[in-house]
Amino acid sequence: MQYDAETPDAYLALLEDDWRKDRLLAIRDIFLREVEGLSEGIGYGMLRYERNGDVFGHLNAQKAYVGVYLGDLERIDPGGAIRAGMNCGKSCLRVRKRDGLGVVRRLVARKASRG
Repeated sequence: MQYDAETPDAYLALLEDDWRKDRLLAIRDIFLREVEGLSEGIGYGMLRYERNGDVFGHLNAQKAYVGVYLGDLERIDPGGAIRAGMNCGKSCLRVRKRDGLGVVRRLVARKASRG
């Protein structure tokens, strides 16, 4: 889903108060705590995170999951050991209601450490 928002605060105000908003806020906190120098904005109707002028990732609340877009997950986690058991696309980690956030934290930290 894309939300018609021009600022992160406007984006968050558009989200329904349900588990997806809670989960998105927790993942947002991981991004902002784990990655030094990250700035937050809007891109493609989602929360966008940049570092040193480069896009670091996006977050978006979908109907059945929260999408965590970090780029090529195979480059971040070769072989998939960290994301084993998670629902993933090539660049998207689909975080569902019952999924823990340890995988997100480890992937974000790994990407941040690789520059």
